[in-house]
Amino acid sequence: MYNFPSEPRKIKERIRRHERAFIKEQQEHGVISDGAGKRYLLGPLYLILNDVDGALKYYQWFESEFPDDVGEPLQYFCWILALYRKGDTDAATNKLIQAMLKNLYLIPHILGQGQERYDIWHGSNYEDIEYLSYLPPVVMELCTKEELDWINRQYSSDKFTTIRGRYIDIQSQLKDEPRGSRRTELVEQASRLEYLDFSDLN
Repeated sequence: MYNFPSEPRKIKERIRRHERAFIKEQQEHGVISDGAGKRYLLGPLYLILNDVDGALKYYQWFESEFPDDVGEPLQYFCWILALYRKGDTDAATNKLIQAMLKNLYLIPHILGQGQERYDIWHGSNYEDIEYLSYLPPVVMELCTKEELDWINRQYSSDKFTTIRGRYIDIQSQLKDEPRGSRRTELVEQASRLEYLDFSDLN
């Protein structure tokens, strides 16, 4: 489980320490490698403090600094909440789609719905059901009832159901597909959905 401090003072100290480390690494090496994945934790830490503007400012920096980063489910979940609380529901909806595809078990877990492990290809540990055991309760408790209702409406909508169904179908085919042109095409189809390109659904 992610080890998040609970006291505001310690949370602020953690944020400052991570941000200083990023600045130092950038100055010394010209790039931030962050093999430990600290870049995924700052957004959630800001949100625990209910600092929505701080979280969104960080996510803007994250996008500019790591444009090709695949992201991480917990990070995306907090990104959704920050956007929603700022009133940007369109952007929050897009992030919700990406979070749903980043880990197919995350949203059902947040909504308190049971979900068995899919018999599909899981490309990383971030995508598997065991990832849920790493989620810190302090973050899972951030959602208000209004936010949970909104997430449930989106998740249950025809649009989300269609996207999710197609993604699961692709991942199911990838489970036993050997390397080759067919597998490459399936991976590209999944990637297009992850980047909000739904042209394959038409």
